[in-house]
Amino acid sequence: MTETEAGAAPAAPAGPPEGPSPVGAIAGTFTSPAATFAGLVRRPTWWLPFLLWIAGIAVIVLVSTPKIDMERSFREMFEKRAEKTGQSISDEQIREMAARSERTPAKAVVWALPFTAATFFLVALLLWGGARASGSEARFGQATAVWAHANLPNVVGLLVSIPLLMSLPDASETQLSVQRILKSNVGAFLPPDAPTFLASIASSIDLFSLAALALLVVGMKKLPSMPPAAGTAVPVVLWGLYVLGKSALAAAFLG
Repeated sequence: MTETEAGAAPAAPAGPPEGPSPVGAIAGTFTSPAATFAGLVRRPTWWLPFLLWIAGIAVIVLVSTPKIDMERSFREMFEKRAEKTGQSISDEQIREMAARSERTPAKAVVWALPFTAATFFLVALLLWGGARASGSEARFGQATAVWAHANLPNVVGLLVSIPLLMSLPDASETQLSVQRILKSNVGAFLPPDAPTFLASIASSIDLFSLAALALLVVGMKKLPSMPPAAGTAVPVVLWGLYVLGKSALAAAFLG
């Protein structure tokens, strides 16, 4: 006679599997993204990839700030603008602007990190709003968890950039040229005199950014009641608008 036949209560049905741990979610994003994002929707966590992103930006700013010659950067910017508008400024004005903008690496980090954190949560808010507008029942924490982990390829890009930046002599680069150090985007292979709008778009066609976009599509599709087509459209459209807006601003200021 079995226990059930003897009147024992049947075992309770197993509940849904829990989400991954913060460390497990980091690894799972690269090894099994679909299952990992499904787990993150069940139990959202975003603090660890957020801290990794903030830490990566902090190290990049600390390392890159001494490598940039601000006077050359301003001169390059105004020379490009002069080619477009015919207007120029004096060397003395350029030196004054460079002196006002000079910051120690520590001060540069203090300026950069609040902006980085605000941008991170703004992107999460836009993704959440897009998901809700598409009919999803996602909570903000779920959208933030998806975005935080989809952004991990960009964290990898920061880590790859660090030794390359460290190998540069101090004051050897401009704000534009330093962006070409990591040859992971199309813009890094364009000539320096390429049109600014085209160069900015080309710089956005980046291996790490596209990997993050692909992961974001996978994750958005896992949000509750998210239509599959919207799971692709929301991140792709937002990314496209960001690229066009960034390129338009670069063209307006740099010519």
